Amino acid sequence: MTSERENRSGPVTANASAQQPSWRAYPYLLVPSDPQLHFPQAEGYQGTASDTYYASGFVRGEQTGKRYAFFVIFARLSGFSSASGIDMHLGALFDLANGSYTTFASYDLPPKRWFRKRLTITRGYLGVAWHSPNWKSRFWARYDASGAPVPFGYTLDVCGRDSYGNPLMLDLIVDAVKPPQPVGGPVHNGAITVMGQANTRSYFQSLRYRGSIRWRGVEEMVQSDIGWLDRQWFPKYIGAYSGILADRYSHQWAQMSLDNGWELSLWRHFARHERNREVPFSGLTIADPTGRTSFTDEYRVEPLSYCRDEGYVTPLYAPIQRLFGVRGETRYFLDAYRLHVPSLNLVVTSTPLAPAPAHRMPVDYLTGPTRLEGTMAGKPVTGYGFNERTLGLWRPWELCQALDDSLRSLAGEGRALSTLLQAVDSVRLAIDTTRKGEARRLLEQQVRPALDALAEPQRQRLIRLCDDLAAVL
Repeated sequence: MTSERENRSGPVTANASAQQPSWRAYPYLLVPSDPQLHFPQAEGYQGTASDTYYASGFVRGEQTGKRYAFFVIFARLSGFSSASGIDMHLGALFDLANGSYTTFASYDLPPKRWFRKRLTITRGYLGVAWHSPNWKSRFWARYDASGAPVPFGYTLDVCGRDSYGNPLMLDLIVDAVKPPQPVGGPVHNGAITVMGQANTRSYFQSLRYRGSIRWRGVEEMVQSDIGWLDRQWFPKYIGAYSGILADRYSHQWAQMSLDNGWELSLWRHFARHERNREVPFSGLTIADPTGRTSFTDEYRVEPLSYCRDEGYVTPLYAPIQRLFGVRGETRYFLDAYRLHVPSLNLVVTSTPLAPAPAHRMPVDYLTGPTRLEGTMAGKPVTGYGFNERTLGLWRPWELCQALDDSLRSLAGEGRALSTLLQAVDSVRLAIDTTRKGEARRLLEQQVRPALDALAEPQRQRLIRLCDDLAAVL
């Protein structure tokens, strides 16, 4: 057996990491042929135009037993010139007992961005921080007594006040549970196309946390084995190919941590002007319990429900998008869904733990914790994850699709449901052939009365969706 000292004598490759624990050493070559994915350099700034850092997790209070979820984002998004661009810090904390949450966003925008730098990023190792009057946060590499960085060991500190003015604090020690995983596995090796921009680099890594939390009058120690680190950096401005109104692409990103040790990262891209066609890069990156990575683009997402954005959070670009007619006042987003992965013999249902969790990004942005339940290779499996999405549905045909999907997910409705689905198909045909008056009439005379016969809680939710569709017609 190779000694620990011998393991540390040279670089570790991704192929060896799945077989021995020596991945906890620097340098670590996730993709040996790609210097951008060598560690610890990949954890820090590499001189690219746009750079993002993301951490999320689930923690449990040691005294109260309460469960919380959180995410934190740091991003430097350089613009088309040195005079433009955005620096931002975004995050949220969720109380899983009741689904409530607090969200925060802090920005440096031109012209103030020209004179101050509240976001700092280091090269060579993980070191990103935000310092503003309201929020002081840091995601930083840890060091041992000799001053050397602890391989894949970090600290995460978030300090500020929630939307009600209550103190909020996360003070966490962070350790990786598995080696880094290149998005796209060995097929793409972490080099993917994001929003039309090729050669974007991306990897993720599972984490565990221990530390303390303070929120809503409670301060206690917390710990957890469920966490996620995600890094993504772009050669150009992140929106270089997204259209001047940022309406060309949308996405869904789902993180899934299962109790049998498997982890999934589902990334889906949608072309907004091509009836939301799924486009590259889209796929499922899979990490097995040992840390070995694989990839598949053979999967199916079965929508079960949609949530309505109530408009409590206004994205930065919303006014200009509304002015040019590329944003509707009423928007729905995919909520609960069922993921089918034939290669894993996996069927897992993702159920939201927070209703319509919106956050103040430049564009529509919903993300929140989910509960996972299903089967894998015939055995029950559970877990937790996050469901991030920017695909807001507001056009008539999109709302009709959401109504159809939601109805098809119902079970035990028999012939009445079949008749209702036929009526919705007629509405869809009328919309697609620009017969809005007929579509409205079908909704009012056939679809809406039939919804009254459904059981709760689906009834009121689907009636509201039907009424919203009729209103936009």
